Amino acid sequence: MNINQALNYYSKKLIEITKDYKVAYIEAQILISYSLNSSKSKLISESSRELSENEIDNIEKLINRRLKYKPIAYIVSKKEFYGIDFYVDNSVLIPRAETEELIDLARDYIKKNIEKNISICDIGAGSGNISITLKKVFEDFENVEITAIEISEKAIEVIKKNEANILKGKINVINIDALIFIPEKKFDIIVSNPPYVALKDKDNLQKDLSFEPETALYSGYDGLDFYKKILRVIYKYLKIGGAFFFEIGFNQGEELLNICKSFGIKNALIEKDLSGKDRFLICYDFRY
Repeated sequence: MNINQALNYYSKKLIEITKDYKVAYIEAQILISYSLNSSKSKLISESSRELSENEIDNIEKLINRRLKYKPIAYIVSKKEFYGIDFYVDNSVLIPRAETEELIDLARDYIKKNIEKNISICDIGAGSGNISITLKKVFEDFENVEITAIEISEKAIEVIKKNEANILKGKINVINIDALIFIPEKKFDIIVSNPPYVALKDKDNLQKDLSFEPETALYSGYDGLDFYKKILRVIYKYLKIGGAFFFEIGFNQGEELLNICKSFGIKNALIEKDLSGKDRFLICYDFRY
């Protein structure tokens, strides 16, 4: 079996879980590239190269792990986010495309305020994809300070690994429960992709999610528990006139605005993602 034949053969096997040949082919490319320690372009240039039995065995092992619904990112220990390769393992949530839009919203706000010192807090930092990406975007600005707060010790190890691999500078990393933490100084900006999946929907979700840490996914029966807790104490984190950016579930917008009102939070609004779904709870001028 040569490389091209392997790509076609394993793509057909992966259709079993992807239900789409194009997606299956991309996944086969990723897994075969990883197994051979090769680039995708090299797979093309060497497409007629015959694979050894050992190489085929290694590819088979990866394909079989994927056929059991283990996410590709966990198999290859890597996920691209905002054009940056992040190390990930099953102690952290896999970064997703929607969260890149959250970065864009925060980035645009920061650019308008770049002339002053800006402190940013990433709550529930996971792999550090939000805080590290923002630090990378504003790496040349010494007046942008970023703090990542994460309760999981294992996730903290992932953040520090990504920080070392990606950044020239540093972010502040704090291993603590964000709901009980009281910062010495309030922040100008809060950014977060917190757990917001409803437990009531758990049995109907894609099987891949069963590999991701439940504490990073689920937040009570309706998915709103974390928001209710963090919005209740957000005044401890955020300066008056500051801004917050939260990723949310597509069907949670109206309820979250009601929760904000119940805590006296003014100027909160909902922004849609590129697919037109409610996806972000934002406040550009925090008051209560």
